[in-house]
Amino acid sequence: MNDPISIKGLPWVLKILAAIIGAIFALTLSGDIDTQGRIKITPGVIMKFVFSVAISLYGGAAFIEYYSLGHYSHMAQGFVMLIFAVFGMLCIGIVYQAVQLMKGKSISEIAFEVKETFRSIFK
Repeated sequence: MNDPISIKGLPWVLKILAAIIGAIFALTLSGDIDTQGRIKITPGVIMKFVFSVAISLYGGAAFIEYYSLGHYSHMAQGFVMLIFAVFGMLCIGIVYQAVQLMKGKSISEIAFEVKETFRSIFK
């Protein structure tokens, strides 16, 4: 027998929402969201997005379990997962930007791109 959807599932929705927001921020760091705030959906972008959400959910859950943070609110646990999504993909973004540096881009060009991307997202 199927159980109806209830308010008991809300904590997981909040955690998944935090993971998705973290993944979107991470895509800006990896250069997949351009300076106009647009994103071109490609298999690579989908893979990075799924990877970021997986890092967030599994890494965050493991961190919460390991450090016994289960007694904190679901919002606090969602924040841990958001941090895991952002910093997990930050590592990938750093590798991506390092490759761009090796290809000949200057540090100021990379900093300008990241700044313009965040500016376009938050306007």
